[in-house]
This record gives sequence, structure tokens and C-alpha cells, in this order.
Amino acid sequence: MLIAALAGIGAGAAHALAGPDHVLSLAPLAVGRRDAWRVGLRWGLGHGAGTLCWAVALLASISATRLQGMDRWAEAAAGLALVAMGIVGLRRRRAHEPGPAPRGIFVVGLVHGASGGSALLLLLPAVVAGSGIHTANYLAGFVAGSTVAMTALTASLARLSMAGGRSARVMARAGRMASLASLALGAFWIGRGVVG
Repeated sequence: MLIAALAGIGAGAAHALAGPDHVLSLAPLAVGRRDAWRVGLRWGLGHGAGTLCWAVALLASISATRLQGMDRWAEAAAGLALVAMGIVGLRRRRAHEPGPAPRGIFVVGLVHGASGGSALLLLLPAVVAGSGIHTANYLAGFVAGSTVAMTALTASLARLSMAGGRSARVMARAGRMASLASLALGAFWIGRGVVG
């Protein structure tokens, strides 16, 4: 049981930190914020909830062909979330204040968690775990690992952006660049998901 939970934690953390969409979704809101860890926590909890939706779908229907077709549209949905976060980041930078974390950050994490095809592969051990308790431990570990990793990532991005007394001008540029990168990746994923 402990091994299943530890495997889930490792897989969840690796998944959260390896995806450029995760970093670019959070970077526009993390730069220059003292409470960026809260953004990461909300996003991570939403991502965990979305991943659990995938797990339930996977456990209910092991038909890989149906899931394979859904992956294209799921990627487009994640692209939309990236575009939305890029727009939110640019609006916040235009106002020259990071402000409070947007209330919709949980929903953005949910969309990312429910739309990631790579998370689907990492959930396969839960499907073949053999027992309900091992499956539950793996999934709980996956959610915890990805949430803690994203919380730490956003806190680190914020700390890095404020290190050494960087000027407000530098932080604004970094925030704009992260927002534009989020927009670009999101637009690419939308195009790839729709066109194929």
C-alpha cells in the first residue's frame, strides 16, 4: 500500500513539473507575488480533481480507441486554458499589480488535469493495481505529489522573480513574457487539437 502511494507521489510530482503547459499556466500569476504558493495550491487541487476525473473514466472504460480520439480535443481544451491564463496575466500586468489570485485558478487546474493525455499514461498503474486500496493510494499520492510540486514551483518562480531586488520594470517584463508564452503555447495546442 505504501509503495502504491509513493509511486503515485513520484508520478504526480514528475507530471506536474515536466509539462510546459503547467509552468506557463502559472508563471504569469506567480511572478512578483508574495503569496504565489496559494496560486499553485489552488491550481494543483484543481489539477488533481481533473486527473481524478480521467482516472474514473479510465477505470470505467478501458477502451483505448475512445480515449485516443478524446485526447485531441482535450489538448485543445488545455490550450484554451493556457490562452485564458495568458490573457489574465497580461491584464494584471497592465494594471501594474499582481492582485489577488483569480478565483478561476482552480477551474484552470481542473481543465489541465482533465485534459492531459500524458497524465492518462501515468494513471495506468492505478488501473492495473489489482485492488481498490492500491488504486486509491496511488491516486491519492498522484494528486498530493502534483499539488505539492505545483505549489513549490509557483513559490519558487515568485521568489526568483523578486530575488536581488529586481525592479518592478523587470518583473513586469517577465510577467508579460510568461503571459505571451502561455498565449503562444495555448494557440499552438488549440490549432493542433482542432486540425490534428
